[in-house]
Amino acid sequence: MRLRQGDVDGALATWRDFLDCADGIRSVKVHAALQDMRVRLRRYDGVPEAQELRERAIRTSA
Repeated sequence: MRLRQGDVDGALATWRDFLDCADGIRSVKVHAALQDMRVRLRRYDGVPEAQELRERAIRTSA
């Protein structure tokens, strides 16, 4: 939602919080949310924080 509103910093902060909570949780919904997040973050490859979050999402879903 924040990303659609143009609030990239807010979206990154929300995703960071989500990753903190999702670590260690195995569920279909969490896996789908991680995949969706990684796809959406591809648009921000030039943003170091976005790249870090994508890498964390990959490790979390492994």
